[in-house]
Formats: sequence, structure tokens, C-alpha cells
Amino acid sequence: MTTRRTRLKKGLKKLVPVMTVTFTAAPFAVWVQPAHAFFPPVITSPPPVVVVPPTLPPPVIVDPPVSPPPFVPPPPPPVVVPPVVPPVVVPPVCPPPPPCGVPEPATVVSGLIGLAAAAGYGLRRNGEKK
Repeated sequence: MTTRRTRLKKGLKKLVPVMTVTFTAAPFAVWVQPAHAFFPPVITSPPPVVVVPPTLPPPVIVDPPVSPPPFVPPPPPPVVVPPVVPPVVVPPVCPPPPPCGVPEPATVVSGLIGLAAAAGYGLRRNGEKK
């Protein structure tokens, strides 16, 4: 029995790597899309070239240039006197309302921090003098 068992163990030791490789590579070979980017495209022979003779455009007929008419200056525009517009009188406007007296909260907090820093600096200087 022991010899049979040792033969079985030796056979399994050889079989396990083969089965591992097989079961690992088989799904890639079956279900993976082909890698077209690794291979150059297949180039077939081009179709035969068909030469079409060019069509000649009809000849262009050019008329001789016409001489411009003699220059006649235009008549001067009529003189129009604009009507006199009376000056516009603007009635006095009531003064604008005073600006809102409530500062933004961030301004208040910044001011308090600045005052606290100045007070701390002053207390520290007074403490050093004594």
C-alpha cells in the first residue's frame, strides 16, 4: 500500500502544476478578445486605378473694360439749422439713505482678533518693563 501511495503522491506532484497552468491559461485562450493592437493590419492589394480624363472648362469670355463716366462733384448738402433746445433743469434729488450700519460678521471677528492681539502685545510689553 505504501508504494502505491508514494506513486500517487509523485504523480500528483507532477500533475498539480500542469493542471494549474491549464486551468489558468484556458479561460484566457477561450474568452479573451484578440489583441489586434499587437499585430500590424493586413494590407490587401489596392484596387485598380481608374483614370478619368479631366473635363475642360468652357472658355472664359472677357468683356473689355468700360471707361468710367467723367467725374461730376455732387451738389453740396443743404444747410440745416438745428432747432434750439431749452436746457434741461434737473430737480433736486433727496439725499441717498445712509449706508447699512451693521458690519459683516467676519469684519467684527477680525477686528476683535486684532484688538486682542494688540492688547496681548501691550500687556507683554508692560510686563517686561516691571
